[in-house]
Amino acid sequence: MSRTIHTAVALAALLVGGSIVAAPQASASTGCCLPPVTVTLRVDDPCDPCPAFPVTVCVPGGCDESPCVSWRNGAFGRRVATYTWRSTGHQVEVVITRRGEVIIR
Repeated sequence: MSRTIHTAVALAALLVGGSIVAAPQASASTGCCLPPVTVTLRVDDPCDPCPAFPVTVCVPGGCDESPCVSWRNGAFGRRVATYTWRSTGHQVEVVITRRGEVIIR
């Protein structure tokens, strides 16, 4: 009984202090209720003469259409591709370093 009271008091203190953030509501339009799927992206930098190469990433299940891709220059001579799925708003960044290493964010 004492443990229950301490837990209730601690929870009330957190609620009053504003430290607890409400979780976003799940919605079918955001695809958050669907299981994640593996997708292979074809990374083809328009500023690089090298051929495109595949990169496999895990995305939410609602990302079933082709993503939009935009390229930009990053720090230290890196190239950054941002893949965006419009139906869910999910984004994946693929970073290509000067040495040709691939970093997925």
